[in-house]
Amino acid sequence: MKRYLSFLLIMLMALSLAACASQPAEEPAPSEEPAAEEPAAEEPEAEEPATDSKYGGEIVITDFPFTDVKSLDPHVVGAAGEMRHIENMYNGLLRYKEGTYGEVEGDLAKSYSVSDDNLTYTFELHEGVTFHNGDPLTAADVKYSIERIIDQEVRASFFTGLQSVETPDDTTVVITFEKPVAPFTTFLANPMTAIVNKNVVEANDGSLATVDAGSGPFMLESWQKDQQMTLVKYDDYFEEGLPYLDKVVLKPIPDESARNTAIRTGEVDMILQVDAKDVMTLGSESDIVVDSVPGSYWEYIGMNMREGPLAVKEVRQAIAHGIDKEAMNQAIKFGEATVLTGAMIPPGHWAYADLDMYPAQNLQKAEELLAAGGYPDGFDVEMIVLSNSDIAIAAAQMTKQQLAPLGINVTVSALESGVYFEKLGSGDFELTEIGWVGFIDPDEFLYNIFYTDGMWNQQGYSNPEFDALLDQGRTTIDQDERKAIYTEAQEILADDAPMAFLYVNNQISAYRDHVKGFDVNATVTLKSLKNTWIEK
Repeated sequence: MKRYLSFLLIMLMALSLAACASQPAEEPAPSEEPAAEEPAAEEPEAEEPATDSKYGGEIVITDFPFTDVKSLDPHVVGAAGEMRHIENMYNGLLRYKEGTYGEVEGDLAKSYSVSDDNLTYTFELHEGVTFHNGDPLTAADVKYSIERIIDQEVRASFFTGLQSVETPDDTTVVITFEKPVAPFTTFLANPMTAIVNKNVVEANDGSLATVDAGSGPFMLESWQKDQQMTLVKYDDYFEEGLPYLDKVVLKPIPDESARNTAIRTGEVDMILQVDAKDVMTLGSESDIVVDSVPGSYWEYIGMNMREGPLAVKEVRQAIAHGIDKEAMNQAIKFGEATVLTGAMIPPGHWAYADLDMYPAQNLQKAEELLAAGGYPDGFDVEMIVLSNSDIAIAAAQMTKQQLAPLGINVTVSALESGVYFEKLGSGDFELTEIGWVGFIDPDEFLYNIFYTDGMWNQQGYSNPEFDALLDQGRTTIDQDERKAIYTEAQEILADDAPMAFLYVNNQISAYRDHVKGFDVNATVTLKSLKNTWIEK
């Protein structure tokens, strides 16, 4: 049966996406009847289709970032492809609630509470949880994992101001901060704040680059880098009746046309991220579902501010005014993205700031700014992009064309991923085109990529006033007050123009129509695979 879900960009991220996943809506029923005689183990049976079995089978998933996987360690990875490979091997204390955007719920934690002063979080863990090697998962593992996250530095900022982690017993964890951390529960729901098995870490000399130390619904069977990862069902998974699938295969297919052919022929069951230009053709197939939800992945032209012309604010502003973002949206995204005219938090998000500072291409304004910045005749600049990203290459070529009338001569260099990310991480670049997943909280959109000491601040941006606002936003609990803080921060950011913010994308997935129960979501995760099943 053909099914095509149209794009709804209005009220982006603000509305519940419950229609995308029916199962969560059914979950409250058992709790409303505590006296029911049916045992808890029978709950999954009640949700099964009358004539079809949910259990068994495998699913093959592809996506272009799958080729960028270099490590399976949840506490050190940063690339999207790496996160997708790892997340179903692990659990966190909390998780994103399926069918919603912005809500979290317990994962390993069956319940939690927050003190009146918003400094102390107490988590009660599910009993009987085991890691994939059979070791029991206890509060000590949670404490160890938090300490390891801080030591690994990549997401250490999630625990800034941590005072203590206490474990009064095997199923209780008490986390105390020196100051309130407003987005802390969303930090804990990030799949990469996973709880790991200390014994496995130590047995592998502290590295989880190629091993599985998780308790998730699926466990690692094999991994051939850039070829295939195979996950198999963990039979002792603590959530009763889950997962349904026996096997999950993650298979990188870098070439876009090859991905589309693979899903048409049944070689793969799902393309996690579909290019907008392929939506109509794939959606016209009778046995393929194209599913879209408003996303949090935004793209940008990044500018290295450390030296040369790009160190001058007026020059960066000129580039932002010189780019025709709507033309890019139409040519590259087929009009399905939402153009950003200020900063990057998209319309509909509670922290969106309606700035409209770069509403459309304005070459006259750009020329004036170049002159004011001391570069009236323009300059030469190199723009690096990923060689396996047709979208980034197309955006770079359009940037080159659009800036040429200003005398800004752009040389586009398409680099292999290892070389590209090495240059990006070391600050050895001038311009680039890439994207960032904002996840849920405005802090996640802003902190790690723009704070002076942010782990992913590759453009060298630093503004003490901006940093102070982000610090204030983290420690302010009231959402209205936080909105005012983040609006001011975005005004400063857009004016400083460390990036030319292009657009925020829909999250578009395609899957064959026998795939059921999968939740396409704004944060581009695969966590709903435990609820996914194959119609036989």
